[in-house]
This record gives sequence, structure tokens and C-alpha cells, in this order.
Amino acid sequence: MVLIVVLAVMAGFERELKSRLLGFSPHVELEFRPGGEGTAPIAIHDWRDISEEVEQVEGVVEAYAQLRDFTILEMSNMFYPVEYRAIDTSNEKQMEALESLIMKSKYGGTADLGLIEKAVVAETTAKQFGIRVGDSIQLHSARNLQNLAQTFKITERDLISVEYAEVFAGVRKDLRSKMSVEATKEGFDFEDLKKIHSGFWEVAEEREDYIRDSELEILNTIIVILESGEENAGGDRRLLSPGSVETILDHLDHLDKMDKEVEDGRLLSGMREFALPKDLEVIGIFESSRHILHPAVIIPLPIGQELKNLEGGVEAIGLRVEDPYQVELVQERIAAALSAEWSVRSWKDQNRAWVELIGKERKMMFFALSIIMLVAAFCIGSVMFTVTIQKKQEIGVMMALGALPSQVVRVFTCQGFIIGVLGAGLGIALGLVVIQFRDQIQNVLKALNFDPFPSEFHDIDRIPAYVDPKDFIVIAGGAIFMCVLATLVPAVLASRRDPARCLRNL
Repeated sequence: MVLIVVLAVMAGFERELKSRLLGFSPHVELEFRPGGEGTAPIAIHDWRDISEEVEQVEGVVEAYAQLRDFTILEMSNMFYPVEYRAIDTSNEKQMEALESLIMKSKYGGTADLGLIEKAVVAETTAKQFGIRVGDSIQLHSARNLQNLAQTFKITERDLISVEYAEVFAGVRKDLRSKMSVEATKEGFDFEDLKKIHSGFWEVAEEREDYIRDSELEILNTIIVILESGEENAGGDRRLLSPGSVETILDHLDHLDKMDKEVEDGRLLSGMREFALPKDLEVIGIFESSRHILHPAVIIPLPIGQELKNLEGGVEAIGLRVEDPYQVELVQERIAAALSAEWSVRSWKDQNRAWVELIGKERKMMFFALSIIMLVAAFCIGSVMFTVTIQKKQEIGVMMALGALPSQVVRVFTCQGFIIGVLGAGLGIALGLVVIQFRDQIQNVLKALNFDPFPSEFHDIDRIPAYVDPKDFIVIAGGAIFMCVLATLVPAVLASRRDPARCLRNL
């Protein structure tokens, strides 16, 4: 009984978590990775055309935009990093799936996001922030934080005029010493000009991600001047416009006169334009569980694209298939229909460790609770030892009348079989009764200040259960087999006794 109840609850818990996981996650996810696996995916701007193409693959029910990112959620002066997911609100099936997750009876609300500033939040997030339907939340884009972090890294570096002082000093010297006037223009040998040009180019490349805009503008202006001009008649020199050298030197003087504090102040003040949050109205709360990864906030696709600065693109395409538990075959068909640049991952691939963990937990529970049946089998075996001792005379009479040892063994093993069948049947019956009335039993235990399945931890209001006939067959078969096996040893010993000694009760 105990084994049946525990396995039914574990199976129900597994199916409940998987159903919630599949409610949030696509069955198959497509990402465009031209560089192969392990490289960053590229935004997909023609995702509607790709969606129509993969929807023609056998087994695919629908394809839809997939966009998610991390953001900072602000509510009542509380800030917390959360994951948001943007969905295509024009996709009816996706909206129906989201609507089914809304906890209307508990919180009210709806999933009708439309295209404006609305959102639905996970129950776990709502509890954490005290969010109710009708409240307003703010989402700060994660890319703003990335830009801010990049800006602070730039301010930690010296001005390029300081960090590359030797390079610029050498360039100044070469500009004055290597230049000669030719036909009113300023001429340089190709090798000399190439050396000067590479000096500026190397500075721009090395400081590409950590350079101030004002410095980059000056470098680009100098490089453009050096790349202008024309060849001389002999084809061995480059002729720049009159005054080019003086213009470049003026720009270098301007770099030297820059003040780091002033330039950093300008850089930081320019960040204000990125720090604009999105104000969203909460119109619904959907069921979630802390045991599975799920988005904290679901928003319309245009708002998600704006937060991630994708300008109409998406990061992936999600697919729903006919049977998500047999997704491997459809996954192979999709991979064959697309080029090798596409990454095709199923929900099992993305959550393999979690799926394997749930399966291992069930197996460990089955193994641990099977010890109960093993102990019961030992008890039955010891009882049968006692019975064979008490029935020595009856055994002697049977053997004196010509009973074979195998027939004696069969008598006692039949007893064990009958005990096993009766015990398995009674255990299954009691297990089904407990499963049927599990909510009432839980309420009684709660009244005694003991909750075997706290909803605060599992985020599930009632104890889940799923009755799998295969489990019943395995458990009943195992119980009967152990009972027969437990009676086999005393039965074999009884069949080898001397009939005469048994009749004399020796």
C-alpha cells in the first residue's frame, strides 16, 4: 500500500511539473548559429517565413516567436533580477495556452495582453513582491545595465593620449620628418605613410571596446585623412591635400588637451537616455513552481523586442509537436529540413539533468520502499518455517502415502502464492482508497499541525497523484514473487525430512 501511494504521488508530481514546464517551454527550439554549436545565436528577422517552413514538417503543430531575456523588475522600491518572456499575442494557440495557466479563481485577471504595456506574472513572483492584478510594475532593460557596465569599464582606462603617448610621439615625428611638398601637396613614401596609418589603426583596434566617443571620432577623422589623397606621377608616393599634416597635428593636440574627468562626465551623462523603464500593468497571475525554470513575467513581443533592442527580430523560434514525450523523431525531421547552421534542441535536451533527476528520485523511492516488501517476505518465511515444524506429522503422512518431495514443496508454495495474492490485492485496494481520499487525509493531518505536502514549498495546492497500471502490475507481481520465494526455502527443507522421524514427531 505504502509503495503504491508513494509511487502514485511521485508520478503525479512528475507529470504536474512536466505539464507546467511544457506550458512555458517550447517542445523544440530553433536558434540560428552560423558559427556552430557553442557560438552565440544570431537574431532571426525572417522568423515568420521560417515558421511557415517548419510548420510543414510532419508532427509539428505550430511555430512561434521565442524571445526571452533578463531584466530588473521594480515594484514598491524593490528591485530584483528576473527573466521575462515575450510572446506573439497574435498567435491564438499560444494565447490559449497562456490563458489556461491564469489562476482566475484565486486571483482573477486574464491573459489578454494585446500589443500595449501589459504583463502577466508568475505566482512565485507575485508572492515575492506582493503583486496583485491591476498593479503596475517597471522593467529595466538588461542591455541598459550592459551599456552602463561597459561605460564604467571605459572610465577606468586612461585617455588614449596618455596610454599611447609613445605611439603618438613617434607619429608626430614621422609626420614632420617624412613629409615633403610635391606639386603644392604633402607627399609621403608609401611605407612611411603605411607606418603612420598603422599606428593610429592599432590604437583604434586595441581600444575598440574601451574608447570614449570623442577620442574615437578624432581617430576616425585622422584615419580618413591618411586614407585620402592620390598617387604621384611616379607611383611611388602618396600625395595628401595641402594642410593635411597640420590638421592631423591639431587633432593630436586636441587629444593631449582632453581632461579625463570632463570626458568621463560626458560619457556618464549620456547614459541617461538608456535608463528608461517600461511601465506595465499586471492583468493576470499564472501558476508556476519553484521546482522548474519559468519566466517571472510574460509580455507582448513588441515590448520584449524593444527591451532587448532587436528591432523586429527574435532570438529563437519555438515549436509545438503532436507528442512532446516522443519528440526525438520530429526533432530529426526538423534538423533534416533545415541547414546545418540551425540548432535544433528539444525540451528534453534543455532540461535533461532535471528530467533524469526526477526519474532517479522515483527509482530511489521504489528501491527504498521495496525493502518493506522484502521485510514482509522474511516474516512470511519465518512463519512458514514455524508451520513446517508444526505440520511435521502431516508431512510424514503425505510422504508415507507416496507424496513426492515436489508435491510437498508445491503445497507450501501455494500457501505463499495465496498469501501474496491476498496481500497484493488488499494493498492495492487500500492504496487506491488512500489516493482517492488523499485531500481529506491531508486536511486531517494539517489539523494535527503536520502537512506531508506543503503547498508553500511545492507551489501545488493539492497532492498530485497519477495511477499507472504498470506500477500496479510490477508491485503486485513483485509482492507475489517474494511471498512464493520466501516459502520456497522452508518448503524444500520440509520435503527432505525423513517420513518416519516426522511420524514420530522427531
